[in-house]
Amino acid sequence: MVKIVLETGVLDVSEKTNFPVTFNIGDIRDLSARKGTFSKSITLEGTKNNHELLGHYYDVNIQAGTFNINTLTKCQVIQDGIPILDDALLQLVSVNKVQNNHSYEDEVNYTVLIKDSRAEFFSAITNVNLTDLDFSDLNHAFSSTDIVASFLNTVADGYKYVMPECTGTNVYQANEFKPAIYAKTYFDRIFATAGFTYTWAGLTDAHFDKLLIPYNGDVNNQNYDDYRVDATNTWITSYVQPTGVNATFQENIDSGWTEVLDAQSLFNPVNGEYSSPFSINPLAGEHYTYQLQIGGSIILDNNSGGNAVLEYIAGGYIVKNKYRVFAEIFVQGYGNLKVYGTTSGVAYYPAASPLPTGNTTILTFVESLSIPSLVSAVGVPIDATDIQILSIGVDVIQTYGSANSNGANIWIAAGGGFTPVDVNVVLDLVSINMVILPSNNVQTTGSTLIVNQYVPVEIKQSDFVKSIFQMYNLYVEQDIDNPYNLILRHRDEYYDSGAEKDWSEKLAKDRAQELMFLPDVTKKKLKLTYAPDEDTHNVLYTQATGEIYGQIEYTFDNEYVKDVETQELLFSPTPVTKTLFGAYVPAINGAAPNTNIRILYDGGLGTCQPYDIIDFGTTGEIGLTDYPMLGHFNDPLYPTFDINFGTNDYYFYEVGSLTANNLYNLYWRRTVNQINVGKMLIAMFNLNEVDIQALKLNDKIYIDNSWWNINKVQDYNANNNSLTKVELISIDTEIDLARYKTANGNPIGDIITAIGMDSIFKKSAQVNNVVLPGADVIVLGKGNVVGSGVKALVIGDGQVIDNDGIVTNNLTVTGIINGAPVVNYKKYIATISQTGILDPTVTVLENTIGDIVWTRIGVGEYLGTLTGAFSAQDKVYCISGNNDFDSTSLKWNSVNDVILWSFDSTHSPIDASLNYTTIEIRVY
Repeated sequence: MVKIVLETGVLDVSEKTNFPVTFNIGDIRDLSARKGTFSKSITLEGTKNNHELLGHYYDVNIQAGTFNINTLTKCQVIQDGIPILDDALLQLVSVNKVQNNHSYEDEVNYTVLIKDSRAEFFSAITNVNLTDLDFSDLNHAFSSTDIVASFLNTVADGYKYVMPECTGTNVYQANEFKPAIYAKTYFDRIFATAGFTYTWAGLTDAHFDKLLIPYNGDVNNQNYDDYRVDATNTWITSYVQPTGVNATFQENIDSGWTEVLDAQSLFNPVNGEYSSPFSINPLAGEHYTYQLQIGGSIILDNNSGGNAVLEYIAGGYIVKNKYRVFAEIFVQGYGNLKVYGTTSGVAYYPAASPLPTGNTTILTFVESLSIPSLVSAVGVPIDATDIQILSIGVDVIQTYGSANSNGANIWIAAGGGFTPVDVNVVLDLVSINMVILPSNNVQTTGSTLIVNQYVPVEIKQSDFVKSIFQMYNLYVEQDIDNPYNLILRHRDEYYDSGAEKDWSEKLAKDRAQELMFLPDVTKKKLKLTYAPDEDTHNVLYTQATGEIYGQIEYTFDNEYVKDVETQELLFSPTPVTKTLFGAYVPAINGAAPNTNIRILYDGGLGTCQPYDIIDFGTTGEIGLTDYPMLGHFNDPLYPTFDINFGTNDYYFYEVGSLTANNLYNLYWRRTVNQINVGKMLIAMFNLNEVDIQALKLNDKIYIDNSWWNINKVQDYNANNNSLTKVELISIDTEIDLARYKTANGNPIGDIITAIGMDSIFKKSAQVNNVVLPGADVIVLGKGNVVGSGVKALVIGDGQVIDNDGIVTNNLTVTGIINGAPVVNYKKYIATISQTGILDPTVTVLENTIGDIVWTRIGVGEYLGTLTGAFSAQDKVYCISGNNDFDSTSLKWNSVNDVILWSFDSTHSPIDASLNYTTIEIRVY
C-alpha cells in the first residue's frame, strides 16, 4: 500500500493505482543527462480527501483552492510503512472530469508526477539568465592602478581583469581591460538565489576556483544621460571683412544661451562654456560629442553704396566664391576638428554677377552637425574640468577657372576701374539646438565600474551549470540531512564510494536477460568539445585541422556503429598568443570581444618585458613587468593542468612541454573506458520497498561472480508486488583502461598546411606553422600563422601575417637599399634630464651601443661612460638638443666616455636645465 504524504495531509492512493518510479542518476546512452528519480503519470481518484488536499481544482466555481499549482510541493512516498522517497516533489499535471449529472464528484481524477527534489533546483534556474544575478557588491573604482591591483585577485575577490591581445606594440589603453568574474562566484550565486547550497569536496583539486568568465560583448557602452546638456540660442556673426576681401572666419558663441537640460551644472549659459566632467582617451576612441541642429542663412552685406563684383586679380579667368557653414569645438583655446555643412549648406557667388548694395541672402539652410571634441592641444587628451566652447563660422573658398592660376578673388566696384569695396559675410542663425554628451564608451578613470554590465547576456543559468557539470563529469546527489544541499562528485569518485550489495538472489533467472556490448548502444565515436566560434584564431585552427580547438574525439573499438556522439559545452575555446613583450595572453579583443561565452584558467602572475596601461595621454601604469596568466593552461610554457579536453594539433606559440592532465584524462577517461570495453545487462529483479529505501545509484551490485554499476531502475511499481526491470553496466577497471587518445600537440614538429576544410597535408620539418589556402610563403621559424592568399617571406616565431611582404623582427641590410649605400653604425638615441646636483636620468629610445652610465662631474658637466664603446674621435658622431635655458654640447671625450655640457644664456655651465633634452651618438 502506497501513501503520498503532503504537509497538509495524506493523499488517497487506490491499491489498483499504477505507481511506476524510475531511478537513474546518469544514462550511458546520454552522457550529458543527469535525470534523477521520477515517476510516470500517476492517476489519483477524486475522493473527498483528495479534493480537499488538491484544492477542488475540478470545480469551476471555486476561485482559489488550498493547493497551489504554481509552486513546488514537497511530499514523501511511503510503501508499506517504509519511506522510499523522502523530500520528493509532487506536481499536479491535470484534472480529468467527466460530468454525467449534477454531482461535481462524478468521475473526477487527478494526474500527478513525483520527482526527487533535485528537480526543484533545476526548475528554479531553468528560465533565468546569468544577468538575473546581482554582482553590485563587486563594483569598484576604475583606473590603470585598479586594473593592475586586480592581477593579484583570487576567487575571494570575485573578479580579475583580463589582459587581452596587444598587436604590434606594448601599450594598452585602460578601457581595453574588462573584468572577468570567477566561475565559482557565478556558481555560488546561482545556488544561493535558487535557495540551495552545494558541497563539492573536490572543488580545489579540480581547479574550479581558478576559472574565470571574461566579458564577451561589444564595446561596453555607458549611460551618460545624467551628463547631457541641452541648450538653445540664436546668433548673428559680427565679423568685419577687410576691404575687398572675403575670408574664412568664425566666432565663439559666448552669450545668449538658454539651458533646457543640465543636471550636473556643467554648462554656463552666460558665456557658453562647458566644463568637461571626465578625462578621456582619444586613442581608445573616447570623445565628447556635440549634436547641433542649426537653421539660418548666409548673407552678403555690400556696404560700398553701389554694385560690387568679384574680380580675379591675376588675370581674366572665370571665378566664383564658395561659402559653407561649419562648426568647431575649442578646448582650452585649442581648436578640434572642423565639421562642415552638407551640400545643402553650400552657396556659390560667381564673378561678374553684380551684387547690389545692402544685404543679399545667398543661402538658407537647416543643418544637423555631429562635432567631436577630443584634445586640448596637439596630442593632449581632454582632462576633467577643461573648458570647451562651441565656435561657428563660414568657410570662404576662392575657386578659379585654371588649374595653374594663382591669386585671390576680391570685391571691386562694378562699372570699370579696380576699386576694392567692402562686402561682409554674415551668418544669421535663427535657431541653434545643441546637445553635449560624453561618448558612451568612456570608462572614466576614478569612476565606479558597474560589474553587472560585464556579465555575458542571454546565457541561461541552467546551461551554465550543466556545462560545468559536463566539464568535470559531475554527478549530483541530495544531502539526506539537508534536502536543500546538493552533493557534487566527480563520476569516478561517485562510483568508487558506492556500497557493495549482493543481488544474486534477486535476479529473476526464469525471465529473459539481455546482454549487450556498450559500444553497440552508443555511437561509434564520442566527441568531447567546446562550442565553435568565429574569432580569427578559432577559425584559423578549424580551417587548418578540421577540428575545434581543445576537442578530443574517441573512436570505440566496435566498427559496426558509424555515428558520432557530440558532447558540446556552452563555452567556446580560447587560444593563447604571445605578445611582442613576452606575455602569453588569451586571443581576445579587449575593447569589444564579440565572442561566444568563454572560460579561462587563472594561472596567477607571470613576468614579461615592460608594457604600459594608459588612462589618458601619457598617464597610467608605465613599465609593468608582471601580468595575469590567463588561458587554458595553468602555466603557458610548462603546464600541469589544462581545461581543454585534449592536446591540440598545434598552438599559436611554442609551448615548452605539454600535459596529459586535461579534462578528458582526469574526468572522462574511465567513463569512456567503461563504454569501450563494457557490457550492459538488462534483466528483471525482485526488488521490494526495503531495497528501494536503501538503494544508492552508485551501489556496486554483485551477481553470480560479476560486479555491476546501476544504469537505471526502470518503473519500480510501488503499489504492486511485481518484478522490476534493471539496467546494469559492468564496472570499469583501472587495469584495463582504454588507451589515452590525444593529438601529438607538439609545437615543434609538423608544418600544417590547410588546402581546404577537408584536406590537410603534413610534412616533416623542424618547425610548426599554419599556412592557409592560397598563401605563397617561405617560412623560417615556428608558430607562425599565414593568412589565405598572402605572399611573404617570414623569418621568426609566433607571428600572424595578413599582408604581403617581408616579416621579421630583425632586418639587417648590407650594400645598398633603394639605390643608396648602407652605412653601418651603432647608435644611442635618448632623452636626458637632470635636477639639482643629481646624476642625469635617461629614457633610451634606440640603443645598439650598450648601456651608457651617466654621472654628474661638475656644474653643468655630465659624463657618459661605457668602456671601449667610443673607438676613435673621428669615428664618433654626437649631437644634442637645447636645454630649458639655452644650449648643450655633447662631445667625444675618450674611447670610454663622452661628455655633455649644459649652458645658460650667458654660455655659463648650469645644472637642472636638462629636461628631456635629446641626444644622439653614432659610432662608425
